[in-house]
Amino acid sequence: MARRIVLLCLLAVMSAAVAAKDIQVRMLTNGPNGQMLVFDPDFIKVNVGDTVTFLPMQKAGHTSISLLVPEGAKPWKAAPDTQISVKIEKQGVYLVQCDVHKSLGMVAVIQAGKPVNLAEAKKAAADFSGKMLQNKDRFDKLLAQVK
Repeated sequence: MARRIVLLCLLAVMSAAVAAKDIQVRMLTNGPNGQMLVFDPDFIKVNVGDTVTFLPMQKAGHTSISLLVPEGAKPWKAAPDTQISVKIEKQGVYLVQCDVHKSLGMVAVIQAGKPVNLAEAKKAAADFSGKMLQNKDRFDKLLAQVK
């Protein structure tokens, strides 16, 4: 009986690992819809256990840095023009920025599962948006997609 329980637990863990996805996000100077300095896509809905890989597409100093993560999640910071893969281990809302182009509104939002920290994310986004020189409404538009 104990062996059967261990086997079932092992199969459940293996199934979850197989089901995890790798979502690719391009960091672009010129976006596909005419916008400049964007993550593409800039709103990403994932499951806990998925990986988000940020890909620098042009040598422009683009970075992926977590501005806000849910409680207990690991923040990240990539060097300029460097690919980084981030495993999403906690549910909630993640705010992402390009450090070099943050004042120009190069930001993204990741939602993993339930948006348990949405109020905190909205406050942080509002504070951050006040420091932007351009595209001050990007976070508002992205956070409006969180459900």
